[in-house]
Amino acid sequence: MTAVDRISHGRHRSPVGDLQMPPAAPRPGHRVHPPVAAPAGRTTTWLPLALALAWMLGTFGAFWLTRLARDVGNPDQLSVFVLVATALFAGGYVAQMSRRPPAVAAATHSVARIRLVRQLVLASAVYYVVVNLTRLTQFGATGPGSVWANIQAPATGYVNKFDVYQQGFGSTSPWMTLLFPLGVLSVTLVPLLVVHWRSLSGWLRLAGVVATATHIAFYLFIGTMKGLGDVVIMLAAGMLVAWASVRHRPRVHSRRRRALLLVVGAFVLLATYMIHNHATRAAEFGTTGDVVHVNPSVERVVGKPMAEGIAAIIGYPTHGYLGLSHNLQVPFEWSRGLGSAPSAAIFAEQTLDVDLTEHPTYPDRTEHEKGWPARMYWATIYPWLASDLTFPGAALFMGLVGWLFAGSWRAAVSSRRVVPTLIFAQLCILIIYVPANNQLGMAPESIVGMATLLALHVMQSLFSERRQPAAGPTPVVRAAGG
Repeated sequence: MTAVDRISHGRHRSPVGDLQMPPAAPRPGHRVHPPVAAPAGRTTTWLPLALALAWMLGTFGAFWLTRLARDVGNPDQLSVFVLVATALFAGGYVAQMSRRPPAVAAATHSVARIRLVRQLVLASAVYYVVVNLTRLTQFGATGPGSVWANIQAPATGYVNKFDVYQQGFGSTSPWMTLLFPLGVLSVTLVPLLVVHWRSLSGWLRLAGVVATATHIAFYLFIGTMKGLGDVVIMLAAGMLVAWASVRHRPRVHSRRRRALLLVVGAFVLLATYMIHNHATRAAEFGTTGDVVHVNPSVERVVGKPMAEGIAAIIGYPTHGYLGLSHNLQVPFEWSRGLGSAPSAAIFAEQTLDVDLTEHPTYPDRTEHEKGWPARMYWATIYPWLASDLTFPGAALFMGLVGWLFAGSWRAAVSSRRVVPTLIFAQLCILIIYVPANNQLGMAPESIVGMATLLALHVMQSLFSERRQPAAGPTPVVRAAGG
């Protein structure tokens, strides 16, 4: 370790590696070459597309193996639409990658970027703690004991949640409204915490973990899996970026194995909690048999409540296709921009006195005409998008999603830039929820967060070409795995 290193880090090695001294200024007539980027392999280039298609086509294929498939009155129309929309998504991804495949650059970051990451992690951790402690108070938590009691009985918290909503509390409170402009912080913490873990100090790591724990505690308290699912998806997305954005070296193989085990463990825990959650709901007030069909053999082994819980999580990612088949049979009526994102529509109703009954969404009109409950069961993302775009427009929109998905992945892998990494994580959430709804439009903070990220992405794209080369080299920090 050099004298500069000892001054910078004291006796201990920095968690982000050694601070590198900038190279000497080039002599006149000599050209400075940037770090050489290693071309990414095919696995890195196409893995996100393969995973997305496996999920989207896998859930659609699994739907045809369920009893619900018997109720589809338009199987050809349903199949053609889903396959075309999925093909357009894949086409958008391929078209983006054909322009320039990803390349894994030298594992270094500018000091300015590391500083930005640390600031964002701290701000996001504070945001998580403030928001979730406020929500816990609003929903009736009186201390750790009450939170633990609801965790043990998810059905109780689930019922209490709707009672609180009926009283006008929750996400519409004035205090929460003040925090919504900072919604981008709600999508920042987990991906950056994962991708830049080794670049963070110990106390920042602890702050991020504690903040994430408060977020999970709130959703466990109200017996709802949405927040848990989002955390697991963002965790997996961050792990995927961290795995792909370093060059293959023997010493990082063990870290990748640990990361894979962590992601698999997170999904296993989520599935286990989902089974427990639905089992307690079934024991508390029963489970509707319209979309949940219990296997008699499973019921004999584990009992009726647990069997219903298992059947519920199997039906979760599949029953929405039956709702989509009903929506495809309903004529189009424009929602005037208020159909794709329910939270945006509620905001317009509360702040602008917009009458939503004059501009009903596709799912709401389908409930009236076909009887498929818009707010109880899912109908995939497509009818929500089609409320404003028509079904052909919704399919074309998936091509745009595929294009942006590939672009954000390429930028995240090539440089671990903050905005593309966060966009990639949010698009992972959107894709996972394709069989359910437009998840990014269901919460005000997610709408604000995604809109902010896209605006920053556009601005970066517009101004990046205008930037002049720096007068001298920038100090860099060796990144994780470098």
